[in-house]
Amino acid sequence: TDRWRRQRSEAVQAPLVLYVEEYQALRIHAVDAAAAAEGLVPGLPLADARALVPNLVAEPADLAGDADDLGRLVDWNRRYSPLVAGDGADAILVDLTGAAHLLGGEEAVLVDVVERLQRARLEARGAIADTAAQAWAWARFAGGGVVGAGAGIGTFAALPVAALRLPVAALVGLQQLGLRRIGDVSPLPRSPLVRRFGREVAVALDALAGHQATPATFRAEVRVWRRRASLVEPIGTAEAIEIALRALLAPLCAELGAAGRGARTLELTLFRVDATTQRVAIGTSRPLADAAALLRLFRDRIAEIDPGFGIEAMLLEAPETDRISPTQADLAGGRDAGANLADLIDRIEIRSGPGSVRRLLPADRHWPEAAAVEIPAALPLPAPGSWSLPVPRPVVLFERPDPIAVEVRGSVIHAFAWRGARHELHRVIGPERVEPEWGWDTPERTRDYYRVEDEAGRRYWIFVTAEGEALSWFIHGLLA
Repeated sequence: TDRWRRQRSEAVQAPLVLYVEEYQALRIHAVDAAAAAEGLVPGLPLADARALVPNLVAEPADLAGDADDLGRLVDWNRRYSPLVAGDGADAILVDLTGAAHLLGGEEAVLVDVVERLQRARLEARGAIADTAAQAWAWARFAGGGVVGAGAGIGTFAALPVAALRLPVAALVGLQQLGLRRIGDVSPLPRSPLVRRFGREVAVALDALAGHQATPATFRAEVRVWRRRASLVEPIGTAEAIEIALRALLAPLCAELGAAGRGARTLELTLFRVDATTQRVAIGTSRPLADAAALLRLFRDRIAEIDPGFGIEAMLLEAPETDRISPTQADLAGGRDAGANLADLIDRIEIRSGPGSVRRLLPADRHWPEAAAVEIPAALPLPAPGSWSLPVPRPVVLFERPDPIAVEVRGSVIHAFAWRGARHELHRVIGPERVEPEWGWDTPERTRDYYRVEDEAGRRYWIFVTAEGEALSWFIHGLLA
């Protein structure tokens, strides 16, 4: 709701709601204070809300944007503890065990969190308790605050049963029986409650009493590899940009190397004095923590930079990194061939664009056209496969088999004509039968392949396939 409030003028006082489409109907997803004062609640059909409040302002909810915002708030809360997790669509769980005293105590932590969020124009309530279930219930239904250590179920007796965080069906069933407060439910025998409403009721009561832990999946901290430089004087020449970039690359690569990682992508953001930015990026075909090699890749991109009236700051980031695999130098102390090939691929892609260089990898398929897959050369290599087969395969495989005319004497292939030339054969090996792959939707028919050699020593891979009584011959590749 706050996102839309910021986009509207402060003078606009009309109630605001966000809506979503559910089961081909528009329903309210969130309301602001003015809409809540009019009696509007989440889940109400939008048409009914418009009838109740004629001046209602309704905007579509951005659920994906809300999830992204919540993720950023989760990362922001790492200032209080390394163990932070999103809790539903609108809550954050922070484990303060052993950390609160470093920040002045629990009261000070809670005040600091809420005040910081309010300064960012976010409405927030918080609670600190022994368990996550207690903190969730106290923040939502008791106004927030610090719950005393060792609080039992009696502390929460006055809260509504919704504080148990049960499924909707269970909450409705409890309320239909007149059980509207936690103090109405907690004294009852567990067995009848479980039989009627399920085990969730007993688990929720134990969690609120502090006897049951609430499982949580804490968000892993994402390491951001970056270096920033604020320049004393604005710069505008390629030479000056390269010098400043070298000063950023050296410490960043040292930090990556110490962690055993290398950059797969690097982004350089340049902040110009006219308050505009320009970004250039490079990718690598293997993880790199070599400042000199990365600087060589950047040189072609530096020529594309428009410094405008001058560049006053630079930010270098490695958003994508990977673990570096150690390589063995040759006996002469030189680099291995794989590193040289990777550098060549990187230089070509910098000039020609990402994905311009491709590589073939073996596929676990026996049908010739499907026995290899093509991927961008810069992508990380999957688990290594093998090109070795129990039978020879052509070094050149045509994209599509080419029709040929074959002369047969008896049951032996004598010659074939291809692309206007006749080839006399003096050696024929085969046939090798290749069946269409089971489980793949393909119109292909069985093929019988032959390896043949003509009088000039050239070797070919040909096959014959039958359609009814008719035989069709094709050449599919060239053998070594």
